[in-house]
Amino acid sequence: MQRAWILRHGELGLKSRVVRRQFQRALDRNLETLAIENQIPIIRDRIKTMEVVTSSAEPSEAEDLLCHILGIVALDPAEVISDTLDPEVVASAILERDASAGVDRTFGVRARRLGAKGQWSSQEYCSEIGAAMWRQDGHLSVDLTNPDMWVRLVMEPDRVWLMDERITGAGGLPPGVQGDVLCRIIDDDSLISAFLIMRRGSRLIPVDGCDEEKIAILKRWDPFLGRRSKERTPTGGKRKRHPWGVVGLTVEEGEGLIHRRESDVKTVPLSSLEPLCGWTEAEKASLMLHILEPANNPPTPDIKAWVS
Repeated sequence: MQRAWILRHGELGLKSRVVRRQFQRALDRNLETLAIENQIPIIRDRIKTMEVVTSSAEPSEAEDLLCHILGIVALDPAEVISDTLDPEVVASAILERDASAGVDRTFGVRARRLGAKGQWSSQEYCSEIGAAMWRQDGHLSVDLTNPDMWVRLVMEPDRVWLMDERITGAGGLPPGVQGDVLCRIIDDDSLISAFLIMRRGSRLIPVDGCDEEKIAILKRWDPFLGRRSKERTPTGGKRKRHPWGVVGLTVEEGEGLIHRRESDVKTVPLSSLEPLCGWTEAEKASLMLHILEPANNPPTPDIKAWVS
């Protein structure tokens, strides 16, 4: 059975068209390579403006893969529940999947229309679906503020998708789009620090002395970890890019590992990165859980503390 997930990219949508295309290619390469390495079959498709991934693998395995893709902010599990827009048919399909059918509960309906407007607008269709559900299950009552159940639909001209509860993704940016950073990973703190730098789009280049087991954990997030990224030369060719920062080692150690070209007219000195500055032990422990099992642990468990 094919399962589908609608991908939400968040920050990537804020970039210019050229940069967004570059970042999207990096994300797609990571997704396809990790899927092959984990032997999880996936098919990438689009529904108008939405990117959709389908897979015949176990849902938990596919969701674990997708939660390891940096750049994906959220996943919306979805399935086609009707090949017609008839509100009675769609309402019946929704109630068949509701484990609380027959129990007093509140609900609200949200719909997104794709394609040309037909018989109903999005708001009109929400009203029609809500009325049909209420007629078929008298235990339902409408609450558009804080319902027990939100019904989220995607309307195409000839079919309707039902979206399940949203899954929080890793967010961030695809590794490799923001240059390279040298790292020495020997303990949990250096692993977490390196992950935070990778999450902001940098490719990690491990140096001698790293803990191979911890490197293997990070390779589940970036299959190209350790591969130097490339930049264009003034003549249009390509060459390996100089790292721009270090994590877990000193700037002096990092400079000793870089061979700067005599032809470089302008070079930028390495930066020493300390992304865990100000973090509590509880916050670091929570992030470590996310790194190990992202599908079960959100990336920012205490968002109120960060905002305040």
